[in-house]
Amino acid sequence: MVLLCLSDIHGEGEHLRSILSTAGAFEAIALAGDLTHLGGRGEAERILEPIMEAGKPVVAVPGNMDRRDVLPLLEEMGISIHGRSIVLGNCGFFGLGGSNPSPFGTPFEVKPADAQDLLRKGYEPIRGMTLKVLVSHAPPKATKLDRSFAGMHVGSDEVRKFLTENAVDLCLCGHIHEAAGEDAVCRTHCVNIGPWKSGRYALISLEPGRISVDWRS
Repeated sequence: MVLLCLSDIHGEGEHLRSILSTAGAFEAIALAGDLTHLGGRGEAERILEPIMEAGKPVVAVPGNMDRRDVLPLLEEMGISIHGRSIVLGNCGFFGLGGSNPSPFGTPFEVKPADAQDLLRKGYEPIRGMTLKVLVSHAPPKATKLDRSFAGMHVGSDEVRKFLTENAVDLCLCGHIHEAAGEDAVCRTHCVNIGPWKSGRYALISLEPGRISVDWRS
């Protein structure tokens, strides 16, 4: 399976249509949160319109900068995997939206106990799938993917703990714009897609025993 992966759009949807039509062959689209910049349902609908027009299956989680009414929209559209799962072919997707609590009090933050519960609920239905993909807005803690400009690791302890205790092939994330790249937690290949608002996205080829990332700008 080839996934077109986007994160941290932050309301800047210009050029999405052209990228989606010229990116090459892909089978599904994964959105790792922050569709909007402190926006709600209306702004999210505007961003999602060209994405849905591409005619490919979509899986998505909200980000910490999306207001709470974005989540019901994703659920109504049948693309939310926040505490849920979606099966595409031989691949099971589950997700965790928002972020771990921060000093900034952003609109969509998730308490640690709630994050653990959401991860478990999403994972259980797809536990037996050949391939398992976690889409988490926040990166796993203490990796190359969660280091801020100040050098601090600001990712999710709960995501990291879950990956150490469960079989997950790929973890897609965003949130920390300056930490785009690849790393691993135990046997999970982890990718911070980087911010679309800065022109970054990726095509990820996923099959048993092999994951490759085609970075795009």
